[in-house]
Amino acid sequence: MKNINTSSYWNARFGSDDWVKKGGREQTRSLAEAFIRFIDLPDNFSGTILDFGCGTGDAIPVLKKRFPKARLIGIDFSEEAIEKCIQNYGNDGKFLCGTFETVTEADLIIASNIFEHLSGDMEIAKQLIMKCRLLCIIVPYMEEIKSEDEHINSYTENSFNELNPYKVKIFKSKGWSENGIDLIFNIYLKNIFKYIIGYPIRRVRKQILFCIK
Repeated sequence: MKNINTSSYWNARFGSDDWVKKGGREQTRSLAEAFIRFIDLPDNFSGTILDFGCGTGDAIPVLKKRFPKARLIGIDFSEEAIEKCIQNYGNDGKFLCGTFETVTEADLIIASNIFEHLSGDMEIAKQLIMKCRLLCIIVPYMEEIKSEDEHINSYTENSFNELNPYKVKIFKSKGWSENGIDLIFNIYLKNIFKYIIGYPIRRVRKQILFCIK
């Protein structure tokens, strides 16, 4: 499958209003709020946390609130994304433009909803785990992959067995355009109607977390 996830593609998305209009910032924030409770670090952790593929940095305030003493770093291969990170969260962390090959060492590396976009995802995971004490990968669970989509990989509980994760956790999350009024209309109200007429209901999407030492 052709991978459309080039730096120019994401520079165009982040540089325009497309990312914001489609709820990208809210999605990043809500995912961080969902997975952070499964991260095995104390609240007073004072080491380094690196957000790999940080996008516009909207997980940073969530990490800052949970780990106020930690040193936060965000890295993304989109220059447009990093510029927005610096504008919005420059006082909360350090932001770098780069790839897995230029990732700096950290105590914890978090990759939230990034690996489903990546060619050679297993090799990238192996490279990242060499740069940290703990790697947490969060991806959509058992997603149906469509041609010419941003997502090129689908994941199950066994996807990273080669790296011997010590924790694999499936949890519910909001999907794209499923925030606020959209969530109520697209999931709850439509499901009530589908139930009444006997149609299959739509489930809230699930994510899966892999914690690897």
